[in-house]
Order: sequence, then C-alpha cells, then structure tokens
Amino acid sequence: MRNGLLLFALIALAQLAVPGWMMVKHERVLMQGEVFRFRTAPVDPRDPFRGEYVSLEFEAERGDWSDPFAVNSSTNYTIADATGYAVLAVDDEGYAVIHELLAEPPQQGAYLRVTFSSYGDARVSHVELAFDRYYLQEGKGPRTEDLLRGDWSGEEAVEPLPAHAVVRVLNGDAVIEDLVVGDKSIQEWMNEPR
Repeated sequence: MRNGLLLFALIALAQLAVPGWMMVKHERVLMQGEVFRFRTAPVDPRDPFRGEYVSLEFEAERGDWSDPFAVNSSTNYTIADATGYAVLAVDDEGYAVIHELLAEPPQQGAYLRVTFSSYGDARVSHVELAFDRYYLQEGKGPRTEDLLRGDWSGEEAVEPLPAHAVVRVLNGDAVIEDLVVGDKSIQEWMNEPR
C-alpha cells in the first residue's frame, strides 16, 4: 500500500514537472532572449481547441543556402525534413535573416533550430521556423485579419500594412513576443475603437 502511494506521488510529480519546465523555458527565453524582428505574411485561421491565432509566414524562411549535410555538391541525393541550425543576422533595415545553415549549433551568435528539405543540388531554398502562430484573444481574429490583408478600393488594390513579429531567441529556442502591424503593436490596434 505504501509503495503504491509513493509511486502515485512520483507519477503525479512528474506530470506536473513537465509542463512546469516548459513554462519556465518559455519565460526564460522571453526574459533573456535576444530580440529579432521577422517580416511576416500572415493569414488568420481558428483552432477550436487552442483559440484564435494568426498563422505567420516569414520572409526569412525563403532564400538560398548551402545544405549543411551535403558531402559532395556533385552527388545527387534527397534529404527530407532534416533538422539543422539557422545562424541569424540582421539586414540593412533591421529585420532578421538567415545567414547560413549548419549541421551543429554554432558556438556563438544567435541561432534557431529549423527543418528543411534538400533535393539533389546541395542547396536549400526554404526552411521551416519552429514558431508560426501568434495567439489572440477570442474575437480579435477578424479585426487582425482586416489589418493584415490588402483590399480593393474600386479598381485599385490597397496594400496591407507592413507587419513583423518581434521574436526572442535564446540557445536555439524562440518565442514570439509581439506582432507589430504598421508601427503599432497588435494589442494597441485591438484597444482602439474600430
């Protein structure tokens, strides 16, 4: 009986420790992580289990990089869903870009764990960043979508406001801190009357 109670207590403690550690890790990245701004191209879907969010695509995900796992560039091969490390840099306008892809984490500088595929030419043209959603308060999705999409006014297209995500990066992990549309935080937009 006593061993059963001890086993139950250990299992319960383990079940609480895992989400607790995930929250601590998330908060640590927010407090200590280096700030990067990633240009976005968002769309607004809904997830019935997790609420409303803005699905984000980032300009930094597209480029032309050497495949860090390519042994010989003349060898024809395919690598699908490889995990590597993207070394981050900042462009002339202050936005995050991926400088290079590595097979191992770099010893210094900001980097992210990414997945990518390479098809026969030892080049990578698209990576997937681990963060791609910014969650909103319930009911704020349609307003956010209105801010982020273009519109047609008569015969002319009205361009959407530029948007970027403010992301904290620490030791390969990343947390989206804010979504900025135009020059204001999405929270400021939501607090304004329509």
